[in-house]
Amino acid sequence: YQRRVREAVVSTQSTQLDTTQHQKIAPMVLQGSTDTLTAQRSEREEKRRQTHNEVERRRRGKINGWIRKLAEMVPNCKDELGSKQRGHPGATRDISQGVKSNCGVLQKTVNFIQELQIAHSQVVERLQEQNQVLVEMAKVRENLKRVEQENQLFRSQLQTHGIEPIEYNMKQNL
Repeated sequence: YQRRVREAVVSTQSTQLDTTQHQKIAPMVLQGSTDTLTAQRSEREEKRRQTHNEVERRRRGKINGWIRKLAEMVPNCKDELGSKQRGHPGATRDISQGVKSNCGVLQKTVNFIQELQIAHSQVVERLQEQNQVLVEMAKVRENLKRVEQENQLFRSQLQTHGIEPIEYNMKQNL
């Protein structure tokens, strides 16, 4: 607890010390070393820039590769990628055309996925309807079986009373 109080007091004192003067203290540099320092910074910045450019180039390459795969999978989408995008020999790359192509591929992909979702929901709906029909058919079969058993019981009762039932084959008349 005492340590926290001391830290609070020290931080308060340090903020109260000479807040009116805002001077920047320049690092002490020897005159001969300024050129090498600038050269080191520019070399370091150039290396960072080159590394960043290479990473960005690889990232764009991966994105374009996945967009090409989408274009191959989605119907009527291969036309969006012209020869410039595919890298055919002798083709120059038009960046604006590539952006339009990629946007077109992505737009057609989204539209295609939405169509698939609608078709999927329709198929699910039809399957549910078919399942309901199958359940109803099972109930009808059970009812038919029960009625056939009752019919057989009535026939046997008629025969025990000396009445010969008429043979009627429902399957032939259906």
